Amino acid sequence: MRRWAIFCNPTSGNFNGHRLEEIQRVLREGGVECRVLPTAYRGHAADLGCAIAGVDCVAVYGGDGTLNEAANGLLGRDLPLAFLPGGTANVMAHELGLPQDPVQAARLLLRGETRTILPGVIGKRAFLLMAGFGFDGMAVQRVSPRLKARLGKFAYVWAGLRSCGARHPPLRVTNGGRPVPGGHWAVVARARHYGGRYVIDRSAGLTQPDLSLVVVPQRGFLPFLVGNLGLGVGRPWGGAVVQHGTAFRIQADTPVPVQVDGDAFGAGTEFILGLAAQPLRLRFPGGAET
Repeated sequence: MRRWAIFCNPTSGNFNGHRLEEIQRVLREGGVECRVLPTAYRGHAADLGCAIAGVDCVAVYGGDGTLNEAANGLLGRDLPLAFLPGGTANVMAHELGLPQDPVQAARLLLRGETRTILPGVIGKRAFLLMAGFGFDGMAVQRVSPRLKARLGKFAYVWAGLRSCGARHPPLRVTNGGRPVPGGHWAVVARARHYGGRYVIDRSAGLTQPDLSLVVVPQRGFLPFLVGNLGLGVGRPWGGAVVQHGTAFRIQADTPVPVQVDGDAFGAGTEFILGLAAQPLRLRFPGGAET
């Protein structure tokens, strides 16, 4: 019998104890023995990932932030990571083509396939989805936990609207040492999706050989959000610049707020981003395990 560990975050936006029991039932019916490990503090999933042994796969029932923590703990280990959506945005579910229902996701992942990917990194922190600088970093930091519990994704929308009107310092960005036209909001993306089902760069992806860079000037925030994310226009709106590469530097004269995979990541004036040196084994729905 296969053995899976389930890291669950009881504070995630859509966590439900009954659904967790259903997930375990589905996995048991599929020949998987489950070991449930709740997280108790920020960074706990990373600690669990570093220490876990005696299992064939680690599944995260939580949000994108808990998944990010687990990925950082499993980086470089030959132990697959699976996602069971239980958070607010669940961007990874959209990226992998998983249903938002974690029980249905468990059924698909049982017969899924495991692929090796290289996450992005910002400093020493790996990310699976994106790192955002300026506007969305401020929006994530401004989200009220109480409002998030009540309104879900709309709490991010409200924080984003508030952050659009704030003044953001100009960013100096280089791609492989070459200057990129400046802006006030930058996103380095490992995945196509952003903020849920929205697509920030159609050519991005977890298995692509490079990262995507999007830089938007302050006057272009709303046009980019409406045109590219809302309407899915194929070309950049609002003066946005889209490039690809594996080595980015982002600098500012005053501290810039940052978010990583939807969680606040503090602030700073200089950041180095690239692809991780160590791989991650990530489980995708469908197909046969490799």
